[in-house]
Amino acid sequence: MRSVDVLTMILAGGVGQRLSPLTANRCKPAVPFGGNFRLIDFTLMNCVLSGFRQIHLITQYHAQSLNRHRVERWNFLSSELGESIHLLPPKLEGSGGMYSGTANAIYRNIDLLNSACPDVVLVLSGDHVYRADYSRFVDLHVERDADVTVLTGEIDQKEASSFGVVDLSSRGRITRFVEKPADPSPYAIDGSCTINLGVYAFDAALLSEALMADAAREDSSHDFGKDVLPWLVDRSYVSSCQLEVVTPDPKPYWRDVGSIDSYFRASMDLLKRPSSFELCDPRWVTTSRFHEWVPSRQIARATVNGCAVTAVNLIGHGVQIDNAQIVDSVLSNRSQVGSGAELQECVLFPGARVGKGARLRRVIVEEGVCVPDHTCIGFDGAAPADTVVSPEGVVVLADTTWEQSRTQTAPPSHEAIAHDFDAVGDGIVVARAEGVTVG
Repeated sequence: MRSVDVLTMILAGGVGQRLSPLTANRCKPAVPFGGNFRLIDFTLMNCVLSGFRQIHLITQYHAQSLNRHRVERWNFLSSELGESIHLLPPKLEGSGGMYSGTANAIYRNIDLLNSACPDVVLVLSGDHVYRADYSRFVDLHVERDADVTVLTGEIDQKEASSFGVVDLSSRGRITRFVEKPADPSPYAIDGSCTINLGVYAFDAALLSEALMADAAREDSSHDFGKDVLPWLVDRSYVSSCQLEVVTPDPKPYWRDVGSIDSYFRASMDLLKRPSSFELCDPRWVTTSRFHEWVPSRQIARATVNGCAVTAVNLIGHGVQIDNAQIVDSVLSNRSQVGSGAELQECVLFPGARVGKGARLRRVIVEEGVCVPDHTCIGFDGAAPADTVVSPEGVVVLADTTWEQSRTQTAPPSHEAIAHDFDAVGDGIVVARAEGVTVG
């Protein structure tokens, strides 16, 4: 196959309103995930391991933490070898600098397309959790002589209303895009819908033409899924590439962690046995420094109410645990759990601290937040006033304003602990860590 010049652009400026308050001071791609990663890491990993190492990050909203992460985590790329991750902040347009949509973000950087003169433009989302070989994706795009290739996946039709649904011909050609249909059933086959995963390979000349046409339309929201791709379907060859064709994993995994509940479910996926998604990438060589990024996976056993149980936890670097019970939780780097504390299905962000005797169930604790001693949250629906509670009951502790109205209890008895654990259900398990410090 002939050599193909590819320009890689990652949309990394998402506001992430449904993830608030986790996105109050950071853009969605910079949200911590999996103990020692940020959401952007999975897209960047895919780029680097696919051989695309000149990467352009289109930023917009609260990009400081994303830029800091880029400098600290991805500084091993070699400029001498032409490897780089460039940040592209919004370019002022009239009186406003904010991008009005995903297509507008690329359009306002169209000078980069014109100066680079690539054959193919790879447009990626920076806030999804998945693995894909982009080189294989681009190869298929070229082999098919497609104008546009869209990475697609299968999802239960009951969940499809949250995504862009596509109709396919028998040969894999996309014939229609429907953005977040209220009733996805007309587009379902055997109970599943094919959805747009937000990864695109464009013929560069066609993309420039489509972006300019979209910019001229006053009724457009300037979004790829809503506007540009439906416009192109009637004018060009838009091809579907299933994720299972290009994933290096035995079973494809893709999650858009766009809400508190979807983020929490994806975090819990990491703890399943076998895990739905392993943080270790099968493409890493044995000597890769990437292995140092993965938190330790602890499987611990205990006896509760006379029954032997097992728990799985992810423990990041520098975590301190002092005689606490940790149950199916993700503890990010430098987090601390005090003596006698109990965590069930919790996620602690970097530097979060849980005080002595505190009891938390299905709680996300933001970076740097300190949970006071003997606080009780998540048991019997208890949650402090002025905190975010998701539709599925996940509590987010994002700052210290809730401390004055927190629910406090005395340290519970052993019988009360056993009762609470039994009430969680068959999927909840318990582990006790006695004075452990994990470095």
